[in-house]
Amino acid sequence: MSVQALAGVIFYVSITRLQNTVGESIAFGKNAKQSTTYGEHDASHALDRTFSRIGSATQSGNLPWWEVDLRGYFTISSITLTAAIPYALYNKMGNAFVEVMNKDVSLCSDVQVVWCGNVSSTVTAGEEFTFTCNATFPVRYVRVTRLSTTNVQLIIGHVDVQGIGATKQYRSHYTPTANWRVYIPSLTTSAVTAGACGILCHKSHSCIDFSYRTTASTEANCLLTDKVVPENSYGLNHWTMYTLDSCL
Repeated sequence: MSVQALAGVIFYVSITRLQNTVGESIAFGKNAKQSTTYGEHDASHALDRTFSRIGSATQSGNLPWWEVDLRGYFTISSITLTAAIPYALYNKMGNAFVEVMNKDVSLCSDVQVVWCGNVSSTVTAGEEFTFTCNATFPVRYVRVTRLSTTNVQLIIGHVDVQGIGATKQYRSHYTPTANWRVYIPSLTTSAVTAGACGILCHKSHSCIDFSYRTTASTEANCLLTDKVVPENSYGLNHWTMYTLDSCL
């Protein structure tokens, strides 16, 4: 199968996701975003304990939200939100609620959503709130939204997501981008065709994107990743990056 032919190919396979390491948040290092960003308090800070005193912060707005793309499909056992530490910041997580979804709600029209629970109206410094989610579908997205009748900030000290990889049978369409490749491969291997590289991505834990170049099959020409940032620079003209369509 040629690289060009792969653009329109639909794969139907069963993916067996591997069990997550006990104690390690499956959200760590994944792609986080939020409705707005206050100062330098990026959405990704809520996933890194280095920033847990303050974490992520939105600007004041109506129904501010924070979301993480788990870059794979999981059965969620628990989600823990930790409030910020400094005075006057920790209560800016009050009345927030947690949901899990199978698709990107900002892009897809047929999203499955399950409500997991909500934070109390009064929060103390560094307080933790743990929720269980009874989703009957494999989860890819976790979203936190703060309810309010006025403009408010949403500040989250830390988000921990526990779960195991889900076995999911689904169809996938990859969109190709020429002259790009994945930035931090989780697996570097070889494949005879781009289609074969795509099948390896299906079978590998949390693989969402992959890159392939036409070369000798014994060379490292197939890169799998669960990271987000691609690489585009001089010398990559033989690579093509394939990105999973999250709405399928």
